[in-house]
Amino acid sequence: MDALVNTGVQLVLANAVATWQGGEPFGVIFACGQKSAFGDVAVGEIACSLPLACAPGLARGDELVIDGVPYEVAAPVQPDASGWVALQLRKLEVGASHG
Repeated sequence: MDALVNTGVQLVLANAVATWQGGEPFGVIFACGQKSAFGDVAVGEIACSLPLACAPGLARGDELVIDGVPYEVAAPVQPDASGWVALQLRKLEVGASHG
């Protein structure tokens, strides 16, 4: 049942397309440039939500490509009970190594 609900949410709310390890593209909910109540840049300025089944094994430090732009997973990956995960990301500079 969770998989069916996750697929429906993903189809309706996805606003970007991601790939992981060169696999098939999948829809994600992507947010960039969030500010805190005080106007400074909030922690997790770049965020992405997705069903972890789309990227099994995804972990902190891995690269996720969203709309053709590489991002590094900047915090531990902790899915909720339904299998969705909210990721904090850091944009990678093209040609930069990560780790």
